[in-house]
Amino acid sequence: MEQRSEIRAMIDEMPVIDTHEHIRPLSEVREGPWDFIELCKASYVASDLETTRKEGFTWPAADLSPAERWAQFEPWARRTENTAYYRSLILGCKKLHGLEENEINADNCAVLAERMEQSRQRDDLFDYALGEVGNIRASLQDPHWDAFNYDTGAEVLKPVLRINAFVICPFEGQRDHNGTSPYDYAEKLDFEVTSFDSYLELIGRAMEHHKAAGAVAVKSSLAYDRDLLFEQVEKNDARRVFEGNRDNLTPEQERALHDYLMYAAVDIATDLGLPVQIHTGIRAGSGDLRGVSPVLLTELLLAKPKARFDLFHGGYPYCCELAVMAKGMHNVWLDLCWLPIISPSVARRQMQEWLDTVPASKLLWGGDCSRVEAALGALEIAKDILSRVLIGQVKEFGYMNQNQAVRIARRVLHDNAAELFFGE
Repeated sequence: MEQRSEIRAMIDEMPVIDTHEHIRPLSEVREGPWDFIELCKASYVASDLETTRKEGFTWPAADLSPAERWAQFEPWARRTENTAYYRSLILGCKKLHGLEENEINADNCAVLAERMEQSRQRDDLFDYALGEVGNIRASLQDPHWDAFNYDTGAEVLKPVLRINAFVICPFEGQRDHNGTSPYDYAEKLDFEVTSFDSYLELIGRAMEHHKAAGAVAVKSSLAYDRDLLFEQVEKNDARRVFEGNRDNLTPEQERALHDYLMYAAVDIATDLGLPVQIHTGIRAGSGDLRGVSPVLLTELLLAKPKARFDLFHGGYPYCCELAVMAKGMHNVWLDLCWLPIISPSVARRQMQEWLDTVPASKLLWGGDCSRVEAALGALEIAKDILSRVLIGQVKEFGYMNQNQAVRIARRVLHDNAAELFFGE
């Protein structure tokens, strides 16, 4: 057997811990039609279509036959079929539904739709698809549409607490970009916020409650709400802002309060033994890169040496900067979640650099998808990237032997996350 095939075969046998998913509830998956078109609509392909479509595009009507739906959608699909977003869905359908071809067309769309329909009727769909088919031992679940819900609906999905609202919505009536308020959690706990100290207590109680319910990390996606520069602020200064007249706050005062609360949230998570996941780099559906570089986090990372930071998306497009940070900061892990389906070629190039630069014990992978087909496709692309890069390290450069290559792949796909999130 050709050596890369041997390495890939061994990678395929490995258990996986997936650091980041947004798998939507089964009840939602079962709403309306379910076919490849709906899968595109529920994935990053939809955002690509938004940037490429001409006037006149609409998603096909639900009451049409699969063939009629595909006939309407095909011209638009061809605009984006070259992307890794699209290809990852094909790979996921091959893995889960037995799709044989490398494309969706008029000849196979109806059969695939029938198989997808049968699949979504399984009550154990998530555990079956991710756990049995994907050999994923655990997927960390960030339900941004219901940020404080820790009932994931599957054994394989482990809850993560999103902390955005605790940081930037300290006053009643405020909500983050997902519509979440920390006072929703206060209601869940039957807890009343009466002062700044009690607000900090709310953050602690929420994290404790989530951890008791199985949460293994907290997550910040604050890059969608603001920039990633968090500066150190004195507690009394933050208290004065919180307890003052909120109607007269300046943007600078409000920002200072938010900055303090980010540091406080990191402290609380660290005391509870919860790693802190942070979105860095590219935002979904946006070309605006202002304020998303992981370098902006430097003051926070240096100020919290006991915290464990899982920095997402390889920092793309700031991948080299994040490599330097992960190499030089003991409390930073480099997570390539999402990056393999943004651009496999970038992920391959960066993985080769990271393996030259960053200790292998600090590299992680996650899918960052909303449907199991997409997550499985993302995993297939990640495995392909790892096998290609590692065989290069073995054969082309002679940097390592095959046993070392397989050992590193297992670290990236499983062992590092097992140690970071589950203490193994």
